[in-house]
Amino acid sequence: MYDVIVVGAGPSGSMTALTCADLKMDVVVVEKEKMPRLKTCGGSVSLKALKLIRSKIPNEVVESYYKGFRLFSPNLNSIDIISDQPIGITTHRDRFDSFLLQQAIDSGSNVIESNEVVDVKILKNKVECKLKDGAVLEGKILIGADGAYGKTAKMAGIRERWRKDEIGVCLESSCQLNKSSKAQNIINRAILELYFLNIPLGYAWLFPKKKDVSIGIGGCLAYLKKPRDLFTDFLLMISKTKKVKIKVSNISTHLAPAGGFKRDYFTDRVLLVGDAAGFIDPLSGEGIYYAMKSGIIAAEACNKAVKADEFERSFFEKCYRKSCETQFEKDLRIALNLTNFLHTHLSLLFDQLRKNPEYLLDTVTGNKTYRNYRRKILFLKLAAYLKREKG
Repeated sequence: MYDVIVVGAGPSGSMTALTCADLKMDVVVVEKEKMPRLKTCGGSVSLKALKLIRSKIPNEVVESYYKGFRLFSPNLNSIDIISDQPIGITTHRDRFDSFLLQQAIDSGSNVIESNEVVDVKILKNKVECKLKDGAVLEGKILIGADGAYGKTAKMAGIRERWRKDEIGVCLESSCQLNKSSKAQNIINRAILELYFLNIPLGYAWLFPKKKDVSIGIGGCLAYLKKPRDLFTDFLLMISKTKKVKIKVSNISTHLAPAGGFKRDYFTDRVLLVGDAAGFIDPLSGEGIYYAMKSGIIAAEACNKAVKADEFERSFFEKCYRKSCETQFEKDLRIALNLTNFLHTHLSLLFDQLRKNPEYLLDTVTGNKTYRNYRRKILFLKLAAYLKREKG
C-alpha cells in the first residue's frame, strides 16, 4: 500500500514524487515509456520555474541561457525586451524530465517505467491501479500527472474530454544548424523570438538551442483553421526574413489546455496536476512552472490527507484547490481574460511593452504576477474602450 501513486514522469509527476518523498511518504511513479523519452515542447524554462528546483541543473541539460525576448507584430515590426541577467533556459525535454525524475529517485521515490495504468478503481479505503502488464498497485491517493492526453481524469470520473475553446493545439519541429551553415546567423541564442501573426489566441516561436532551433506555432483549437498551412507559411516567412532556407522534419502536434477556466481537477482520493489539470498560462503558453508548482502543492495536500486520514473531495477542496487558487489560479484567470483582450488590441500590447518592458520580465522571473498589474490592465481596457468610442 503506497501513500501516493503518481501517473506520469513529466515535471509535474516528478516534482510531486520528489516532494512526497521529502515528506517521508511512500510514493511510486508509473511512466508508460522508458526514460529518457522524447517530448514535444519548445523547451523554454523560465527563471521562476528554475527557482523551484533546489539542485544545480547539469550543463548537459541546458541548451542555452536566454536574457530576453524579441516580439514581432503582424507587420513584423519588432521590439526587444532584454534583461542584464539570464531569465531562463532552453532545453530538450527528454534530458530535463530525466533530470527531474532522478531528483525524485534520489529522494526515495519508487519508479516503474515502460508500463501504464489502464484501469482505476476508487474504493472506500484505497485506490487500485491496474497496470498494462496485469499488476495491481494499491495506494491511498492517486495523482494524475499524465498530461493533456492522460487517461487518469477520465478513469477517475473527473473529466471526459476537453472543450475545443479551452485547449490549444501546437505544431513544433526543429531545424538543425551546423557550424558552417548560414543558418548560424539567423538567431541570437540569448533571445527567444515570438511572432504575433494570424494565429487565433496564440503566436509562433523560434527558440535557440545549441545545435538547432525549436520552431512552432500554437493557437486555440476552436478557431485555428488549417494549422499545418499556418506552420508552413511561418517557415516560409522565416526563410525569407532570415535569408536562409529552413528545413524541418518530423513535425509534432500536441494539445495544451489553457488555464483560467473553471473546471474540476480532483475528486475522492484523486488529484490532477500540471497539463492534466489544465494548468497552462493562456497568454504566454508557459506550462512547466505550473506543472512543477501544482506538483508541490499536491504533494503537500497528500501529506495532510495521510496524516488526517481524510481522502474525500471536500478535504481536497480545502487543502488542494484553495492552495492552487491562492498561489496561481487567480493569475491564470487574469491571463485568460487578458489573452482575449490583447489579441484584439496587439498595438496596445506592443506600446505598453515598449514603455514598460518590466511587465514581461517581472512575470517571467516570478518577481511579480498578473495580479500585481491588475490596475494597469483595467487602465489598458479603459483606454481601448475610449479609443473605440472616439473612432
